[in-house]
Amino acid sequence: MTTQVSPRPRRRRLPWILAGVSAFVVLGIIAAFVVPPLIAHRDAEAAYAEAIAARDDARVEWDEASAAVREEHAPVDDVVTRAEAVATEEVKPYLDEALWDEVVQLVDEVAEIEQGVPNSDDAPAPGPSEAPADTEALRAATDRARDAAEAYEDGAAAFAAAAEALADAVPRLEQTTTSLRETITETADRLEEENISAESVARIRMHAAARLAATSEENVSAYVSQYATRAQEVEESQAAELAEKDQGDGLVEVRLEIEEFVRSITGAARVDFDWEPIVNGLGDGVSAGGMVEWQYSDGGYATMTLSNSVAAYWPDERFESLVVHESGHVITSQCREMLLDTFDGDVEMMATAWAIGMGYTNTWGNGVDFYYDGVWPPDDLIEESKSCR
Repeated sequence: MTTQVSPRPRRRRLPWILAGVSAFVVLGIIAAFVVPPLIAHRDAEAAYAEAIAARDDARVEWDEASAAVREEHAPVDDVVTRAEAVATEEVKPYLDEALWDEVVQLVDEVAEIEQGVPNSDDAPAPGPSEAPADTEALRAATDRARDAAEAYEDGAAAFAAAAEALADAVPRLEQTTTSLRETITETADRLEEENISAESVARIRMHAAARLAATSEENVSAYVSQYATRAQEVEESQAAELAEKDQGDGLVEVRLEIEEFVRSITGAARVDFDWEPIVNGLGDGVSAGGMVEWQYSDGGYATMTLSNSVAAYWPDERFESLVVHESGHVITSQCREMLLDTFDGDVEMMATAWAIGMGYTNTWGNGVDFYYDGVWPPDDLIEESKSCR
């Protein structure tokens, strides 16, 4: 008996295949919606981290550059204060003009540099310490970090430029101010020469103020101002003295010539002059009177009073000899020991011997006739007087 076997029925796979394809499609759709945002977020995180690192590095540069400016700026206030003490229009006429101009220019230069220094308090806010979770917020934070980094970099560059400029300008300002102050005593010498008719006391006070203005480490502004005041007083005294010498008799130029003659033979002694019609009872007709008061302090100075007749008869040798005799009293302010030790305090003997020693032998005016009845001083005293010039 033959048995017939029926074939196995085939499995139907199509539905499973379709299911797999469907699943793949779904996963693809999910990936299409999920993967790009993840990638974008990761890119945003990387950009944020890079921006934060750049911001922090730039902040370090800001801090270092700011510290450098503070270091360079430390002496500025003191240097500028000293400079400004000599940079005013009021003191300019009594200082070296070229150096004064340079100081003023440098003061302005330093001020301009200071104006360009950023304010340390204006540093950008550091921003959040943690990254935002939201991608858009992360991107915004990245932009802010980049802006902050740029601001830090710009500020650091400005700080660095200011520090370099101050490092150059401030020492130049300090040195120029010092050089200007060092010339004050020389300028005072020039002012005295230009105002030689000013009273000795005014000139002495000016020099005392000049020394303080030139050397003081404190109260510079006050001392420089005082010096300028004293210098102005010298100019005013000069004007007053010149006006006093012009007595309307046409002899003002002769008086000035005589005064310059006295200065030429009395060395370092400062001497003032007064002119009167009568001095010591003399001055009428062909007579002449003279008188000198002197001081040993402040380098020695004197006041010589002459009768107007001296100018009227100048350069008669009799009147010349009288003026030289009076100059011998002026020079006494420089040679106090000689007066006391060699001439035993006899001021007229010393003045007479000094006039003869200077070559003025006319006995009518050199003191021989008036004080010693025509008897000359001993030769050794005349010789000794020559050491006081």
